Amino acid sequence: MTAARRLVSLLLAGSQLAAPAVAGAVTVGLADQKPASYADPRARALGLRYARLSVPYDAATSAPAQVEAWLSAVQGAGMAPHVAFEHLRTDDCPGAPCTLPSRGRYGAAVRAFVARFPQVRTYTTWNEANHQTQPTAAHPEAVAGYYDELRSACPACTIVAGDVLDSGSYTRWLRGFLAAASTTPQLWGLHDYGDVTYGTSSGVRDVLATVPGRLWIEETGALVSLRNQAGRQTLLVDESRVALAIDRAFALAKVNPRIARMYVYQWQAGPLDRFDSGLVRPDGTLRPSYTALVRDLAAARITAPVRWTAKWSKRALVLRATCRAADRACRGRVSVALRTRTTSHRLTRRSYRMSARHPTAALSVRVSTTLRRRARKPHLPRAPAARALAGAAGRPADADAPARTARLTPSARSACSEARRRRSAPCTSNLNPPPARPRRAPRRSAAKSSPHAAGARNASAEPSPPPRSSSSSPSSGPSTCRWRPVATRPCPPRRRRT
Repeated sequence: MTAARRLVSLLLAGSQLAAPAVAGAVTVGLADQKPASYADPRARALGLRYARLSVPYDAATSAPAQVEAWLSAVQGAGMAPHVAFEHLRTDDCPGAPCTLPSRGRYGAAVRAFVARFPQVRTYTTWNEANHQTQPTAAHPEAVAGYYDELRSACPACTIVAGDVLDSGSYTRWLRGFLAAASTTPQLWGLHDYGDVTYGTSSGVRDVLATVPGRLWIEETGALVSLRNQAGRQTLLVDESRVALAIDRAFALAKVNPRIARMYVYQWQAGPLDRFDSGLVRPDGTLRPSYTALVRDLAAARITAPVRWTAKWSKRALVLRATCRAADRACRGRVSVALRTRTTSHRLTRRSYRMSARHPTAALSVRVSTTLRRRARKPHLPRAPAARALAGAAGRPADADAPARTARLTPSARSACSEARRRRSAPCTSNLNPPPARPRRAPRRSAAKSSPHAAGARNASAEPSPPPRSSSSSPSSGPSTCRWRPVATRPCPPRRRRT
């Protein structure tokens, strides 16, 4: 490996190349109300990390046993819990009763929940807050107050501010929340059943255009059937087509880097349930949507969907990205930092986009001369010494020769001493300083046996050595000879004796 290539590899290891926000970056979880779903070996085989539950906001007092059983099942599956609050069990919105809790009542209820279940560290203020079955459908300002109460109850928790369904006037509801909020939340939730069922992207696109920060798809899935309150079936989808909904959910997450998490709802529904988007049929057999989920998870678990390489090109650092996703479609933003011996210097943040037609992309980053030298120096120790040693051994000096180690071997020390002897100035006595004007040594036959004369011929620009004194002076002490190197770069400095 040449020095230039060695430098490139070390720069890649030291550069902070942020992971692109593509399919491999989204985290997938399972949303299901039943504890038994998380004990199913087929569900555990998916390797999902997060689980989501919707409970009444007063669940700490109205349904503690249900929450406890669900949390135990999730913990047994090795998953982290996520709880979303919603209306009371006694509410029947949009009919009656449909009670909107006051801010104080909601705050007291969620504080009791946080105190009773401290293992839960992720919450959603209100589940599907814009839907007509919730008392908050026409009151986004109330949910903004609930958000402040939940933040106060659990300051260290991760909290989804507004969670909406992609139907009705959900963007207007979000704008009302933002207008009433005391702060600007950076985490939002969306149930994108409309997009994945009908093959659109308007729901995700409109929400991302309305709110800042990240977006979690808190519910998505392959909707099979839907019934109204009277039990009449209002929607029925062929199971051979429901797998497309799972594929569309992953595709939306891939092309929208702000989507950081996604929950698939649900594992299994009952035979008479109003809503059925289960991966498993009521009789326990797997649907095609389960196969699609396994396939999409495998494709999304690529360790590095984008492979980065770097090399120097004059005054710039050229980064080249190669998309290794199945469909050759990668896009996102990358942060580039150059690490030197002492610190890390952030250079830039760039966007990139690759497709099946153009699966590679190149980014050129300008680097100052000073920073470039600092980046090269730690990874090429004693490069001038390597060039000098190559010349001393009779080989041509190569700028791209591999860097030698800092500790010289005995043979290298001998070669270094030889290089010093050949390229150094003649010995000069400390008793007799050299004359002010340099002069050449006279040519005489005795000069062949004199090491000082030989040194003078090798370094004609240096002053000739004065003759040694045959008598010693008591006040001056003995004469001492030192070599003064012409260039200090070829070899490490030699320890001199006085």
